[in-house]
This record gives sequence, C-alpha cells and structure tokens, in this order.
Amino acid sequence: MEKRRYAVRLAYEGGAFRGFQRQPGMTTVQGCLEAAFTHIGVQVRLEPAARTDAGVHAIDQVVTFTARAALEPAALRAAINTHTPPALLCLDAARVPPAFHARASARSRTYVYLVGWPAPAELAGYAWSLPDARAFPDLLVQRVDLARAADALARIPGEHDFGGFARPGEQTARRREDARATVRTVLRAEVVPAVGAPLAAFVLEGHGFLRAMIRNVVGAVVAAAVGVTSPERVSAILGAPGERYRGVRAPGWGLTLARVAYAEPLFTG
Repeated sequence: MEKRRYAVRLAYEGGAFRGFQRQPGMTTVQGCLEAAFTHIGVQVRLEPAARTDAGVHAIDQVVTFTARAALEPAALRAAINTHTPPALLCLDAARVPPAFHARASARSRTYVYLVGWPAPAELAGYAWSLPDARAFPDLLVQRVDLARAADALARIPGEHDFGGFARPGEQTARRREDARATVRTVLRAEVVPAVGAPLAAFVLEGHGFLRAMIRNVVGAVVAAAVGVTSPERVSAILGAPGERYRGVRAPGWGLTLARVAYAEPLFTG
C-alpha cells in the first residue's frame, strides 16, 4: 500500500508545554499532537523541524510524517485543531514529496528572543524582563546597552564550534568521536530595537542550533549589554568549545521559533 508524506505547520504557546519532545507524565507538543492523530485513527512518527525546549514558543514549527491514509489537508488541519488544546494550533497542512523531511530539508531556522527593561506587561510570558535578580543579583537597575549587545552579537555569525554555548549532553558527548559534532553555521545575529518601548528583539538565523545554544548566547549578550561582562566574552566562549558554559542562560519563555525556511514553499495558506 502506498505511503504518503505530509507536513503540518504549528503555532504553540510554550508555557503550556514541557517542550516539544514527548516525556513520560508531562504535557508536551509531541504528546498532544500524537494524541490528536490517535483520535482521528492515524498512527504516525513525527519529525519536527526543531525540538523546542520547555517554555519556548513557536509560530512556524513544521512537522512531517508518513501515513498510509489519504488525508485531505484542510480536513487534516481541522481534525488536529479539534483534538489539541487551545495552546497548540495547526495553521496549515499539505501533502509533500516522498523525500521531504521537516528537519533535514530545512534551509534555515530563525528564532526571535524578546528582552525588555522592563518588558511591557502585555508581553509577560513572552519576553525576558529586566531587572532579573535571579540572573543578575547584584544589579538593581538594568538597562540594555544595545550598542554593546550588537558588538557581542556580531561575533556569532559564521561557522564556529558552538560547544561552549551548548547544554552538556548527547550533542557535546559526540565531540569525543567527531570534532565537528558541535560545529554550526549562523547566518544572521542581530538586535532590533522596538519603537517607543524599552524592548528589543534578538534575531538569530542558522542552519541548525545546539540544545540551549540560543538561550546561552542571548544570556551572554545581555550580560555584556548590562555591563556584567564585556562583548569580548562571547569571543572567549567561542574560543573554548570544550569548556562548559557557566554564564547566564536566558529563560525559555522569551524565545520563539519564528520561521523555518525551505527551498520551495510548502503551504498555500
């Protein structure tokens, strides 16, 4: 029987989930999505473009899967939305070529991290608000110097070994057998200030990212921007990929997966 390939585009509010990947006894995006497929009588193996961490939001997550059933995209989207919680929304669905894979076929992923000093009240749960006594206990008033932030971020684009910004685990352990296991290419890293508000967006686009890499990069950049460290600290961490990151990690709720780019558009909506 013919197997068919499908892709769905998702948006979700990260605060409602313990990340994308299924975890026993916890509410995850994967778990909720798999439960929705069970309700419509389809057993699938989900392939996400990115495995977002707990608290991280998405407005353009792409997931592919194979199914024997002939699924009409509009009906598939509606069925998923019927059986998922309000914090998880299927925006689009499409039939895709047999070789297409949400992760492997992606040209780039773009993440946006919001930081405010303090962030507007309506962005609670979506932006890192300073001052933050947990991250910077000795600073009572924290203002983000965007020139220092831009200086720090300018050191990130290009191909680097980002092992020093990664969360210790399976990815960093691979460096024992493969020296390039933690090498990644970042295409863009910039800070975009808001107009009329003490708020900025840190935008990072790359082929792929290590676990916690973006949150650690933002933490190091903000530490430089508030004067705790210098922009040169980012270069020092890049220069020591085998050392564990010991700086500030930005909280998950400020981060959003904003775009996954492919060679050709997947969805018509």
